[in-house]
Amino acid sequence: MKPRIRLIALSVAVAVNAGAVAVLHVAMVDGADQERLSLQEPERIVVTASRERAPERKLAARNCPNPQAL
Repeated sequence: MKPRIRLIALSVAVAVNAGAVAVLHVAMVDGADQERLSLQEPERIVVTASRERAPERKLAARNCPNPQAL
């Protein structure tokens, strides 16, 4: 009976270690993907809109003592 218990304990230990290695692998792959995405250059953003202020901004500009702060 003693060798059987040792074999069961060994198989449980191997299973737990395999699970831990799998989780670590997934975490490292996710970290590498995030690192790769953070190093990419952002695409050029072009805003094409009129320079006319929204009504809320006009009201804020009239009520603000220093319009350059807006």
